[in-house]
Amino acid sequence: MPVAELLHRLLLTPAAWEWGRFALILTGLGTVVGIGEFIRRKLGWKAEVTRKFVHVSVGLLIFFAPSLFEVAFLPMLLAGTFILVDLVAVRKGLLVGMHGTARYSYGTVYYPFSFLVLIIFFWYDAPEIVSLGMASLALGDAAAAIVGESLHAPHEYHLTRDKKSLEGSAAMFVVTAVTLAGAMALLGLPPRLGWPSVLTASLAASVVATAWEAISSKGLDNFTVPLSVAWALSFFLLPGGDAVQLEWGIVLAILISIASWRLKFLTPSGAVATFLLASAMFSVGGWKWTVPILTFFVLSSLLSVMGKERKRSFEAIFEKGGTRDHLQVAANGGIPGVLVLLHYLLPSMDLYPLYVGALAAATADTWGTEIGTFVRGRTIVLPAFRPVPPGTNGGISGAGFLGGLAGAMVIALSASGWPGDPFPTGAVAAAGVIGALADSMLGSSIQARFECVVCGKSTERAVHCERESRQIGGIGWIRNDAVNAFCTLTGAIAVLIIR
Repeated sequence: MPVAELLHRLLLTPAAWEWGRFALILTGLGTVVGIGEFIRRKLGWKAEVTRKFVHVSVGLLIFFAPSLFEVAFLPMLLAGTFILVDLVAVRKGLLVGMHGTARYSYGTVYYPFSFLVLIIFFWYDAPEIVSLGMASLALGDAAAAIVGESLHAPHEYHLTRDKKSLEGSAAMFVVTAVTLAGAMALLGLPPRLGWPSVLTASLAASVVATAWEAISSKGLDNFTVPLSVAWALSFFLLPGGDAVQLEWGIVLAILISIASWRLKFLTPSGAVATFLLASAMFSVGGWKWTVPILTFFVLSSLLSVMGKERKRSFEAIFEKGGTRDHLQVAANGGIPGVLVLLHYLLPSMDLYPLYVGALAAATADTWGTEIGTFVRGRTIVLPAFRPVPPGTNGGISGAGFLGGLAGAMVIALSASGWPGDPFPTGAVAAAGVIGALADSMLGSSIQARFECVVCGKSTERAVHCERESRQIGGIGWIRNDAVNAFCTLTGAIAVLIIR
């Protein structure tokens, strides 16, 4: 939909009677927050308990918003009001009964912000998705926290900063699935979809939401859970949605993630991130968009385990090893993932070459590093062409450059030959090399460089020999993952320029 038309629909003037309902809902939400503060202060309930009370109550009230308003303006105003209120409350330490005290996060801000995003994309075309996304957050996400915190000895795990539990994740999946199926029945969707599709949609959305809840931290699940549920349900509820492709995409992503984790290509957090990325790739783009990223992932992972013994001497230098975590998956697949999402939202734009260009850059960088450290040889840094020891951050060798070129060509060829417009194979391969060279230049200039205070070795690691390293160059917050993300962005932009 054109942006002008979307803005026109979102800013339609509400009727007078809608303002009355807006005041009623606003009063109701304010009352829920007030009750949470009252029972915390007067009855002595813990802030975390009242936070869950507010979390669930607000979600259930918002569930009915699409049936109470005709135009989107007032629900958007409601969301915007609470974004500002919650932001001030978090920054000033107010309304503790709403956002708790166990951790400092912007979860209460993400909550209405997710509601706002759902309104923008689904209010007129599939308003049920708005209700279902918020219901999954209100009950499923709350169930994960309640179960995980109430058990005496849960099976805990850490994918990111936050502590999670297997029991909490199981509760998240079950409660979300039941909530979605029940809510779809309440909204009268089974006659339109059929019960098999209702159940399949509930399970598919619950799998994706549970994965996002597991890997999200600092309250970000208040944003990722409802949006991931909405994304999955859109394949069933929006015109032209291919639910079968979503189902196969999830199955394929699960198999790839489990196999890669068992083969030690991925850490547990990397496996979850890969599942989310792969399910989106296949569900949105089918095999055409999936084959290039599968080619990158499989061949690069195999390459990383070849000659592992010979490359062991570089492990103390590189920030991370060959087993990829969620940050490495995001660094290499984040820009391609965004381009897939834009393709989903704006199918008229030809983003496929940019997507492949980003992957070609990631492959050129990965292959150049792996082959360069394996073969070894004279290494230089750009743009000074100064000789440096092998393994130096941003260093380039002849073998590494040729390996990167080969990787970019492989990705470009894996993306060509599909029906449609001619694919710019040469431009994509060149863009991949450009992205890898940009990575090397940033790595040798602004990426943070450290020196071990114990053994004196130069390293990318902030902690070495179990001691905090001394920074000797670069910018402290620019680490290897940030440089890799810029590499893929450069590859995409280069395609746009030279194709």
